[in-house]
Amino acid sequence: MKIKDLDLNLLMVFTAVIRKKSVTLAAQELSMTQSAISNALRRLRVHFDDELFIKTNQGMVPTLLAEKLSQPIASALHQIQVAIDSVESFDPRTSHRSFCLYTSDVGQLILAPRLLKALEKDGQQISISLVQVTPHRAKEMMVDGSIDIAIGTFDDFQGGFHSQRLFTKSYVVIARKGHPVFSGQLTLDQFLRARFATYHPPAESHDDFEKVLDGIYKSKQAKRNVAIELAHGLGIGEIIASSDLLCCIPRRLAVNLAKHAEIEIADLPFNSPTIDVSQYWHDKVHSDLGHQWFRNLVYKSYSAY
Repeated sequence: MKIKDLDLNLLMVFTAVIRKKSVTLAAQELSMTQSAISNALRRLRVHFDDELFIKTNQGMVPTLLAEKLSQPIASALHQIQVAIDSVESFDPRTSHRSFCLYTSDVGQLILAPRLLKALEKDGQQISISLVQVTPHRAKEMMVDGSIDIAIGTFDDFQGGFHSQRLFTKSYVVIARKGHPVFSGQLTLDQFLRARFATYHPPAESHDDFEKVLDGIYKSKQAKRNVAIELAHGLGIGEIIASSDLLCCIPRRLAVNLAKHAEIEIADLPFNSPTIDVSQYWHDKVHSDLGHQWFRNLVYKSYSAY
């Protein structure tokens, strides 16, 4: 399995399939046909004498060998790209680079339209992809170069990571229009006795607020009454509008939901914690001109929200 016997372009296919878990999506990302991707995988399987990927209902699942190879190969390809970029000037108007972001579903809802609008003006050939993985996996992927920027609140992203604050968020409580607890000022007693839909998005963007809530319930010797736990923002407005549940969410999300669902917004009956949301990137891309341009674009697109 000597490297001189391997077309390095095949490794780009390998990392794309690892990342996308799909031949179709990998083909789209690399601007190749599906048959070309399949042929590349066939050549890789012969070279490594391993199946590399197993087709399942959850997508293309890597074998143990493919998992072992994924991070070193992605890191090596990234370093090659950085080396090439370092001797070339970056022009967003002609660049065909692709940037990968890790953020919550709400982050995608807010950021993607703004980024695409900005790219239509300044980088029409540049593409973006957004992924949802565990924070631990996101950290690994940033180290190997598979993820360019993570957006959220990550206390664990230290030692080799940089960050830039985008905005500060606060929280409110939402209920259906006409809910009796909103007939006057929502009291702490009403809040503690209410039934809730809880929101636990990825990217650790809600953890600090949950810690504050846990402390309030504990201090009042009360137990939170949770009817449903939500893993993402899709459908929150409709769920709350059609029930007597309350839900605590970021103010910006609440304002967005209120445009499309029959819900009301109220301040929390205690001081809402304010939480910084930042963009994070790894030291290995800190000086890359293209990355500098892209994270500045993220900052301008997101911090203005």
